[in-house]
Amino acid sequence: MYKLYSLPGTCSTGINALLTHLGEEFEIINPAQLPEYKTISPTGQVPALDDDGLIITEGAAIALYVLEKHNSRSLAGEPSQKAEFLRWLMFNYATLHPAYSKIFTMSKVMEHDPELNEVIQNLADLVSKTWSIIDERLASQRFVVGDSATIIDYLIAIYASWGNYFPNQQIQIGDNTKELIGRVRELPEFIAAYKKEGIEYSL
Repeated sequence: MYKLYSLPGTCSTGINALLTHLGEEFEIINPAQLPEYKTISPTGQVPALDDDGLIITEGAAIALYVLEKHNSRSLAGEPSQKAEFLRWLMFNYATLHPAYSKIFTMSKVMEHDPELNEVIQNLADLVSKTWSIIDERLASQRFVVGDSATIIDYLIAIYASWGNYFPNQQIQIGDNTKELIGRVRELPEFIAAYKKEGIEYSL
């Protein structure tokens, strides 16, 4: 059985939803309760996955490992189809996620700086531009890749909820993306993931 090190409502919740969708049994461990967590994940970040002693860190690596191990159709098909899936998976992990990370980081670094709100809004504007790329992609399809939800869509819904941490900033999420999020938040695996982590999804 897998052990998933996850913090509620973070990108690790996407792995939670993925494992649930695949019907795999797994234990969720909150690393905040583990003083020795950096021996598992040197950066101290989530997610981390323990597969019978094999420790995997970095969300994208975990997602790809799980998808390949369980022969997910997300990685099947022609090389061009696989490339399209990988493109948007990496867009989530390497572009959209870091855009939010900058806001979280600067909020801590400039906590008492009178220019904080202006700096954060400038970063929020960059996040909005990143969301516009997703929204354009969704103009002609229900899900980012393929005809059903994948971890890419789970992550989009999760990242969108992070705007709740910045109520004074405006982050623009397009109507196509909001419609996608509406579909994702009703998926059994997505609902179960949040339930397992003891929180409710809020946009």
